[in-house]
Amino acid sequence: TAFTNHQIYELEKRFLYQKYLSPADRDQIAQQLGLTNAQVITWFQNRRAKLKRDLEE
Repeated sequence: TAFTNHQIYELEKRFLYQKYLSPADRDQIAQQLGLTNAQVITWFQNRRAKLKRDLEE
């Protein structure tokens, strides 16, 4: 899925202080950004993996 710049900005902003979302937070951010829950789950999984990779370098 291609995310808009606005969606990425909002997801990254949230990720800065919250690496794991509760189901309620996930629902809220998905609805706010016009994404599905699955898209938000996958984005956070991939972002955590990227963070882990970056830290291991």
